[in-house]
Amino acid sequence: MATARRVQDIYDRLAKQYDRVARNHTLESLRSALLSQARGLVLELGVGSGATFRHYPPTLSSLTALDVSSTMLHAAQILALPLPFPVRLMQSDFQTLPFSDQSFDTVVSSLAFCGIPDPACLFADVRRVLKPGGQLLALEHVRPPNRLLGTVSDLIDPLFDQGIGCHPNRRTPALLQAAGFEVRLQDRRLGGILVSLVAIPTALESAGR
Repeated sequence: MATARRVQDIYDRLAKQYDRVARNHTLESLRSALLSQARGLVLELGVGSGATFRHYPPTLSSLTALDVSSTMLHAAQILALPLPFPVRLMQSDFQTLPFSDQSFDTVVSSLAFCGIPDPACLFADVRRVLKPGGQLLALEHVRPPNRLLGTVSDLIDPLFDQGIGCHPNRRTPALLQAAGFEVRLQDRRLGGILVSLVAIPTALESAGR
């Protein structure tokens, strides 16, 4: 399992190449549709080089954006300058979130959950920092629904974890449901490997059943 320090080193090294990959047409289309729903005080996890910035509504109250890579954050800082709302960039591995309870209206992840060592821990923390009525917007690659491709993703998972700190077989929608979220899949692409979703925390009593 990739450590935060190793993931930081990987993404510091891959920052320039990652920026080109992160801005392809399919990802940009999905981001545009998903992030138009962001509102209020927004927390973005794994902001990278700021590929999401152009897709946020100008009416946001503020954006707090975390990333493990200082090189990525430097690129994001430049793109944040013309944004019409306050932006705070923070270097953090975001396995746990350094914020008070009920701090944000929207939490966003764009291809960031695949490398988290303990998704259940993070998703519980996302619930904690969301205000009542808050939402999680996520664009993620997940374990392929096709049986053969799913098996392949299981086999190559150790190599991806070692090489880029990423898990191609992560069942993110199911993990969010287990953490107490109602998950609404908004779009699926590439045979169901790439999904955009909206996740709403369910009542605490329901989550514990």
